[in-house]
Amino acid sequence: FSDEGTLTKQSGTTQTQGKVSFSWFWAIHRVGMLVCAFVFALSYIRCMREFRMSLPVKDAFIDTWLEKHVIYRKLSVRQSDRVATPLTYGVIRPVILLPKKLQEADETQLNYVLQHEYTHICNFDALFKVLLVAALCIHWFNPLVWCMVFVCNRDIELACDEQVLRKLGEG
Repeated sequence: FSDEGTLTKQSGTTQTQGKVSFSWFWAIHRVGMLVCAFVFALSYIRCMREFRMSLPVKDAFIDTWLEKHVIYRKLSVRQSDRVATPLTYGVIRPVILLPKKLQEADETQLNYVLQHEYTHICNFDALFKVLLVAALCIHWFNPLVWCMVFVCNRDIELACDEQVLRKLGEG
């Protein structure tokens, strides 16, 4: 505040001796943040409802694979006919979600898929993606942040593929 009535800026508003003027830029920015966060939260909730309807996988190969790949968090493998590609979700209790048709695949292919998803879990990629979404909600107006999120998602997938190939071999 100033004794002479000069303008001072505080958190998006301009004050002159007790009078407050409205800043449209900050209002639009905050509304955009809320809309962006709402859209991502709604999408997350919708997906979690779908994922909860998945069924645990009862397969000797997968049970053996889980015994060999122990982590400090409880890992489970589930299947659903509502997903088209394998995916991983959850940070505290991670889940590998497989499409139902993938269980018919040969054990070599299934091993690569499980190892890829396991690599996502070990790298805490789900947590990193939450941070990317938070950055996107804050900087929703910046096209470079949208590009960054797209490129980071692609790089996460490529890094997992590279780690799996390094571990299991390129053959």
